Amino acid sequence: MANMMDYLVWRGDVPLSVSPWNDVDSLIAATLSYQTYPAEPVLLRDAAALLPPPPEMEINFVKEGRAMLSAAGMTERFAGLLIHDALTVTDPDRDMQFAAITIDLPGGAHYVAFRGTDNTIVGWREDFNMAFESPIPAQTAAADYLQLISARLTGPLIIGGHSKGGNLAIYAAAHAPESLQGRILSIYSFDGPGLDDATMASPGYAAIAPRIHSYVPRSSVVGLLLAYHPEYTVVKSDAVGLLQHDCFTWQLMGTRFVEAPEVDVGSQLVNQTVHTWLSRVSPEQRRRFVDTLFDLLEATGASTMKELLVDVPGRAAAVLRALQKVDLDTARMIAALLGDFVSIGAQNLLALIRARTAEKPPLLPEPNEGGNDHE
Repeated sequence: MANMMDYLVWRGDVPLSVSPWNDVDSLIAATLSYQTYPAEPVLLRDAAALLPPPPEMEINFVKEGRAMLSAAGMTERFAGLLIHDALTVTDPDRDMQFAAITIDLPGGAHYVAFRGTDNTIVGWREDFNMAFESPIPAQTAAADYLQLISARLTGPLIIGGHSKGGNLAIYAAAHAPESLQGRILSIYSFDGPGLDDATMASPGYAAIAPRIHSYVPRSSVVGLLLAYHPEYTVVKSDAVGLLQHDCFTWQLMGTRFVEAPEVDVGSQLVNQTVHTWLSRVSPEQRRRFVDTLFDLLEATGASTMKELLVDVPGRAAAVLRALQKVDLDTARMIAALLGDFVSIGAQNLLALIRARTAEKPPLLPEPNEGGNDHE
């Protein structure tokens, strides 16, 4: 099966004037937002050469994105697209990680791409904050960015993002003024987490819901968190488990994703367990849980998730020292919450096994009334 890189080889010589923008193109554009671009506008064909040197511990997904940018820049389909208004904000004081770019498309349309979670601990912390806070700073920034771009540019808009970027795309569109919403052609969420209940119940969300295109892999976990868009397409991946969140593993056939009938059993189990657990945990308990978890991670001195894997004994020692400073009530609360999560998961797993066993046909056919098992 093919992936995005194969698509560029197969479709790269076909200009957008011949074959219009499609959902796979939207995923490529959303993935391009993970790279760092100059403040001034840049043609996609030139963007790869202007990227800053990669960090020593760059994650594989970003490495793949860098390679894809280089490959896209050599295709007739993407090379002449203009990338502009690149914005990146990382603010640990506000638990904020946000980035966005705008890409001009032939015919006057514009693609607004929001970046998903990067490798920073502050980015992951902001994701977890969604469990008890809305809007998070990145959502506010996304809504502001979309309104700023729409005021400066004419023409229709397409909005999209992968992971948290998909959440930001839907949030920004749902909270846009009615006049701006009228210019939005489509909103893409590629395995992006859901929104808060208030946004899902809002007139703004109802207005843009028919234009949302939500894609999740078979083993989706991230894309089924919180209140997710009820209509989504399941995509086959050549990865296993959580690694399917990497959209470079998603399978394509021509200009379309290879679809599966439903998410797999493991995804259903995790989805049910997480939603049940969250329904039993108050917003304040969620806040204390997340704050304690990330205070422990930040005590290691690491600023990225990959840095946590360097000098593991030293990082572990720092976590143990920080654990000693956690007050007893908080420690007991966290232990109880973790125990409840495991208990819910075990109950759901047992129920699933029982249901599957009841559905499973017998290994051998039942003997007929005459006692002859053969025709």
